[in-house]
Amino acid sequence: MSARPLRAGILAAGRGERLRTQPTDLKPLARVSGETLIERVLNSIAEAGASEVTVIINDESLFVRDHVDKRSWPFRLSWIVETTPTSMHSFLRLVEALAADGNEGPFLVSTVDTIAGPNAYADFIERARREQAAVALALTSPGNDEKPLLVRMADGNSRIAAFGEGDYATAGVYAVRPIILREAEAARRDGIDALRKFLGRLLERGYPLAGIPMARSIDVDHPADIADAEIFLRSAGR
Repeated sequence: MSARPLRAGILAAGRGERLRTQPTDLKPLARVSGETLIERVLNSIAEAGASEVTVIINDESLFVRDHVDKRSWPFRLSWIVETTPTSMHSFLRLVEALAADGNEGPFLVSTVDTIAGPNAYADFIERARREQAAVALALTSPGNDEKPLLVRMADGNSRIAAFGEGDYATAGVYAVRPIILREAEAARRDGIDALRKFLGRLLERGYPLAGIPMARSIDVDHPADIADAEIFLRSAGR
């Protein structure tokens, strides 16, 4: 594993309404095999060797921070508490925080609902660091995700050629360089309302995006996904 310092972030500011069985349920605290989603992602980030991790949550999710802060972690942990209008706004707010002192990245960014096997995040960021890409996206099979963001790769290399078609789907894990912040103000002004649309905008504007296939992962969106995730974790020895 590389000794270079790694900053990482977790996107946990959404409402997670599809996973809720009770109005008070908080998606990051949903449990899979006895451990919350956010703790599983934090452990995956720890395997990748992160030295600093920033988590963005919404104003109604302070209990998530309180729960996580009860444990000690092998990195410096900080929080952004902000109710953002869209996933794109959360993503850009998080990247701005990670890049605040001029750090060139890449930063490891994950959604809170991604469950992967042992060392999947570590392997991904090591491969992503070798890419000259504004964003490298972890890719997996579309699986049973009801709204996967499909990806078509260019022939013979790791570059992403198109979104909305192809044999891969995004896995919710990214390696992000601060160069994308050049598009932040215009994207907000133009009303881009989803992270997937912002990624498409980057591709249209000529930013190099890379796709890195990752071992199977599961996106936990619905209560039924929890059982699938637990079966997956048992098979992965996790």
